[in-house]
Formats: sequence, C-alpha cells, structure tokens
Amino acid sequence: MTFCAKYLAFSRIAARHALSERGELYGRVVFFAVILGVFSALWRAVAEAGLPIAAEPGRMVWYLAATEWIVLSVPQLHVEIQEDVRRGDIAYHLPRPVSYVGSMLAQAAGTLAVRLPVMAVTACVCAFLFTGMIPAARTLLVFAPFAVAATLLTSALYVGVGLLAFWLTDVSPIYWLFQKALFVLGGMMLPLELYPRWLQRAADFTPFSALLAGPAQLILRSPAPREMWLLAARLGAWSLLVAWLLWLLFTRASRSLRVSGG
Repeated sequence: MTFCAKYLAFSRIAARHALSERGELYGRVVFFAVILGVFSALWRAVAEAGLPIAAEPGRMVWYLAATEWIVLSVPQLHVEIQEDVRRGDIAYHLPRPVSYVGSMLAQAAGTLAVRLPVMAVTACVCAFLFTGMIPAARTLLVFAPFAVAATLLTSALYVGVGLLAFWLTDVSPIYWLFQKALFVLGGMMLPLELYPRWLQRAADFTPFSALLAGPAQLILRSPAPREMWLLAARLGAWSLLVAWLLWLLFTRASRSLRVSGG
C-alpha cells in the first residue's frame, strides 16, 4: 500500500461513517437553518430601528452563513483522541505504519468531504430564503477555497486540543476556551470591523481571525487581490506552525508513553 493510499483509506472510512450518521447531519442542518433565521430577523429589526450596522442586513446574514458553514462542518476530533488516550487504545496505534496524527487528519478530510457540500447547500438555500439575495458567483467561488482551507486548519487545531489529553485528564476546559476564542476573536457572529480597535489587533495575532473573519469578509465586499494573497499567506503560515506544534506534541506524548511503559 502506497503512502497516500493508506491515508485515503482512512478518509474513505470516515466519509462512509459520516454518511451513515444521518441523524447528526440532519441535526446540523436544522441548527444551521435556525441560527440563520434568528439572526436574519434580528438584523432586520436592527435595520428597521435605524441603528447603524456595518453592512446591509442581507449581507450580514450571508456573513454568518459563511462563518457557520466553516464551524458546523468541522469534526470534533479532540473527543475521539481523548477517548483513545483514556482507554489506552493509543498504545495500539503507535506500532502501526501510519502516523496517528496523519490518520486523524485524513479522517477529518473524509468527514469534511461529506459535510461541506451538505452544509454549503444549506447555507445558500437558507440565506437566500431569508434575504432574497445571493452574492455573485465569482464571490462564492473565491470564498470557497479559503473556507475549505480554514476547515482543515481548524480540524488540525482540534487534533492539537485532543493531544493534550496525554497530560490532562479532561480536555473539555481547553476545548471551551478554544470555542470562545473562535467565537470572539474569529468574528463568528459579527465582522471584526465592529470590534474595538485594540481587539481587532489582538485577533490578528491569533489564527482565529484567519479561520472565520478572513474568509467571511470576502462575502461582504469584493476583495482586492492583495487582500486575498495576504489571507492565503496567513492561512499558510498558521498551517505550518500548527503542523510543527502537532509534531512536537505527539513526539513528546509518544515518548512519555513509552517511558512510562504504555
């Protein structure tokens, strides 16, 4: 079996598993629709009240559809990794001729291959029904590859959270901190332009703004080529850094496991 074929097998298995879990997939779709419906009504009321907002209500709904598409598509791999560590199953993965971290990322790619198209259709249909508008096809085509890259990077960060289970009994507190940081510093509900200047600058020093606000801003306005190249560079740089951190975490974790006789 070639190097790539091994990880493609993990991806195919994960994709089939995601297809079999129709209840979870339908639940995400319904939740997505409810979120867009609620915030569509909220921003419409804000606009009718004459309160200033950064963009017209319709575009704000599409911005939320973009960020939620990314967030709701990503599998929460930290739960599976934590369970592997708790049960001791991780010891059986180490001798295998595949990287444990690589196999988890391959599974994430397989799950995303199923969820991304379904959630994309949900986002477009619901946002159109609630706003009566749809961004230009070119805008959506520019946004899509950045969003896919963001989901892959977010999946890698979830793997990093899961690997902390080697030292922590429960990674749930780390996960919740991650989620809140993604919510606030990523600009999940509102564009970062609405934030205080100091908070915008703080967000720029984290990967979260590149994961959500960066791609979603492409929906609000037609970006200049320089902005797209800058976003691509940020996603690439954070991807390299996260890859190095994952390698470092797993190397130290597996070393400590062998030393302790695991």
